[in-house]
Amino acid sequence: MGGKETMSKGIDRRSFLRNTAIAGLGAVAAGSLAACAPQQPAAKPDGDAGSEPGSTATKNDWETAASARWRQAPEPVAEDQIEDGGTFDVVVLGGGQSGTWTAKSATDNGASVAVVEMLPEDEFQYVGGEVGAVNSQWAIAHGAPEVDEVELVNEIYRRNAGRSRQAIIQRFAQTSGKRLDQVIEELGEPEWMEANVHVHSKDRTDDMVLDASGYKYWPGTVMFRGPEVVEAPASIWNWGPKVVTFHREKTIAKGAQWMWGHEALYLEKDGERVASVIVKDVANDTYKRVKATKGIVLALGDFGGNEDMLRDINDEYRHVAEAYGNIEVATAGSMMGVRDGAGIKLGVWAGGHVEIGPRAGMLTNLCTAEPIWGPGTLLLNQLGKRFCDEIAGGAEGAGYQGPRQPRGAIVSFTDANWENVVKKMPPCHNSVDQTYGMDYQLTIGAIEKMMEGIKPGDTDGAGKGVFCANTLEELVDMIGVYDEEQKKTALASIKRYNEMAAAKLHTDSGADARIIQPIETAPFYAVVGTNEAPWPGLCQTTGLDVDDEQKVLDSENMPIEGLYAVGNTCGNRFINHYSTPIAGMSLAYCLSEGFYMGEKLANL
Repeated sequence: MGGKETMSKGIDRRSFLRNTAIAGLGAVAAGSLAACAPQQPAAKPDGDAGSEPGSTATKNDWETAASARWRQAPEPVAEDQIEDGGTFDVVVLGGGQSGTWTAKSATDNGASVAVVEMLPEDEFQYVGGEVGAVNSQWAIAHGAPEVDEVELVNEIYRRNAGRSRQAIIQRFAQTSGKRLDQVIEELGEPEWMEANVHVHSKDRTDDMVLDASGYKYWPGTVMFRGPEVVEAPASIWNWGPKVVTFHREKTIAKGAQWMWGHEALYLEKDGERVASVIVKDVANDTYKRVKATKGIVLALGDFGGNEDMLRDINDEYRHVAEAYGNIEVATAGSMMGVRDGAGIKLGVWAGGHVEIGPRAGMLTNLCTAEPIWGPGTLLLNQLGKRFCDEIAGGAEGAGYQGPRQPRGAIVSFTDANWENVVKKMPPCHNSVDQTYGMDYQLTIGAIEKMMEGIKPGDTDGAGKGVFCANTLEELVDMIGVYDEEQKKTALASIKRYNEMAAAKLHTDSGADARIIQPIETAPFYAVVGTNEAPWPGLCQTTGLDVDDEQKVLDSENMPIEGLYAVGNTCGNRFINHYSTPIAGMSLAYCLSEGFYMGEKLANL
């Protein structure tokens, strides 16, 4: 029962798209929905063992319910309640990062633009401040290296096991730097830029390993975090309030209409083309039809705040929860805006589908200790065993191994020579910026000062949970997470690690021999983490399946005319997980995708 069949039966040309919702995710969790109408009960997904008569298998009831609920489109609004919301060349649903850049680009290229944003203006915030743009001339002038774009594309493609859409990756590599330079040039505040923006590890040490454990990295992320916001929440880093807001206001001044406090309810088709969207004025409880002559762009972010979608779509999180024996541990968290999955729902209801798996989010289930000295030091699990290459894939690589360990502690160990590891680690997430600050909060100078203040006997050094002792035996004992057998195993694991590090061998875990070092010089330090509760991730990077031009694809992988997706509503980019040869790729993708989309649609 797809759109073509519906149209052939003579239903109004603005047919409500609920009857194409069955073309959504497909097999994982939800299987297929046998019924289309929202009033009808959905069929049970294929493979639900608990639904078979006499089955003793545990029924994942949340799974069937979750998948069914979010796929059910709302009832259409009565026609006599819908007002004319205007006709525009381009309608952008969502006023976040990618939505703003799409609107700017379309407006700059002469298109009439409406942006539908659910939040009122006084509640809206942009999030983030690290832009991993490639070959930005501003960044190069401030110490970033030039990047071989082909080499970078190949690295991203390899990390994603060949599953990502190469055209989107190439567009990011070829255009993100140019777009960032354009944004900076138009901002026109070089003094402010010099004081408040820096390039990650521009003065990196000669020891820094940029091909650690076979993974290639590039420094040069542009950090929009001045001294006053280093320790501030991501929502007030100065990229959003200063830079993106400036361009939004400039775009509005050039004629773009920002519809604050309006929620996109569902899309409508004119024939086979998506042509309009029904929106609700949240404050007044009224409805409008907003038409687009060239295209509607879904830029509504991810689904991390939608519990049903999180459980249904994020394979990594669901599987870890299942392995832990507690499906119900899977809960949503909306730490980065609304994140209700609205764009993905709208796309699925219009006949699109979510990209095929494996699916994960940004740092989903990332689970390690969080030492103030950064990643790369020895990690032991609850059994006292080393379980991974601590360097491969940066903090993300080791972190994904955490949930796969025995329930309990994950412990990071180092010694007085901790800084030698810091200086050699590549510029991955959580690594220490040699010229400014840690990827999260702490400057290298602050870390040195804090470590100097941590003395043997401390169990919460610097208020950061750092244990310190004169001997490894004392340290293993005082962290208080191991029984006697586990203590013996932990000390044996450290001894073996020291032997490998001293001999500069790649055996055992395969960790890069240029970075690992023996833990043998007092004082000794440890930080204890836990893998007790899976984490849904900072945000979800799984989105709608799109083609090379970012048109949303239907169940036959054919483009749906008039419908596009950008940002975290768009899939086909990260695939396995948020992998970052350059930190800050998510915001850089917003730039490249948004500018491309706006220009393309304006020139149709």
